[in-house]
Amino acid sequence: MAWIVVALVLAVAVGPILWLLPSKRDKRIAELRAAARRAGLVVETVALPKVDAAADERVSAGGTEREPSIDCAAYRLLLPKPLRGAPCWRLLKSQRENRFLPGWTTLRPPRNVPPDAADYWQRIGAVLDALPGGCLGVDANEEAIAWLGQERPGDSPPDALVRDVRQGLEAIAEIHAALV
Repeated sequence: MAWIVVALVLAVAVGPILWLLPSKRDKRIAELRAAARRAGLVVETVALPKVDAAADERVSAGGTEREPSIDCAAYRLLLPKPLRGAPCWRLLKSQRENRFLPGWTTLRPPRNVPPDAADYWQRIGAVLDALPGGCLGVDANEEAIAWLGQERPGDSPPDALVRDVRQGLEAIAEIHAALV
């Protein structure tokens, strides 16, 4: 009987400690974020507006308006020097009709977009198509370019995913640098 009591006390004492240990997914995300920091990217968490939210996500049963959002990570590539006059926009993955890129939308009009916008958006679209899965948005301004998305490390090495994200961000930065 005493052994049962001792085992029960140990289970009660050790159980919460085991519950606090990170899961395999948490460890993979930590590895991914560490690889991003080593690659020179700034990592932070952000909330993106959910543009394709259902009606029940926008209004509660009591009639209160909601602003549905998605928690995600931002991997920012800070530019070596600010690109004054560079285009500033935030594209979010969406099924809404958009005049810039199919499959993407903006909540605010882009600023400083070049006069030949069709060619510009075509080049940006080619870069966006090459970004790794889980990308929900891309943010570009005069000081940084950011990949916004849900981290899905999967089985591929974290360094490979970060390399693909960084290459995409650098490609957008090069397009902007060529304009300025």
